[in-house]
Amino acid sequence: MKLSKINTFAIIFCLLSASTAFAREAADTNELNHFQNFSQSWVVKLNRSHIKGIQHMEILPLEDGAYLARYHAIDPESIQCTVKKTSSKKNGLIGLLKYIETIYESSGKTPQIARSNHFKPTKRIRITEIFSNTGKGWR
Repeated sequence: MKLSKINTFAIIFCLLSASTAFAREAADTNELNHFQNFSQSWVVKLNRSHIKGIQHMEILPLEDGAYLARYHAIDPESIQCTVKKTSSKKNGLIGLLKYIETIYESSGKTPQIARSNHFKPTKRIRITEIFSNTGKGWR
């Protein structure tokens, strides 16, 4: 019975230690502002180079002979940033970037009409990315 209590305590202690080693406290405003600026430029790059973005729009034939145009885009207004300090000796930072990627669709009798018609949002995907900074910039 005594050994079981010791093992339970050891497991709980390890779990608590691991969680505090990851991110222990919120970073200061300057660090958060730097991460927010990085995040804005990151989302611009993602929107520009997305394999299913507006520049690489999918055109799919439908069964009725019409066409469906579809692309993905991230709304910069949906960005949420959090920065926390780690307990490592290197004074590292962990940044969480959360945003919503939206799928837009339009249809038309021809591919050209489908591309130029009004696009409607059809699906929203919540995405979280984790970045680290150990003094060499966000990665």
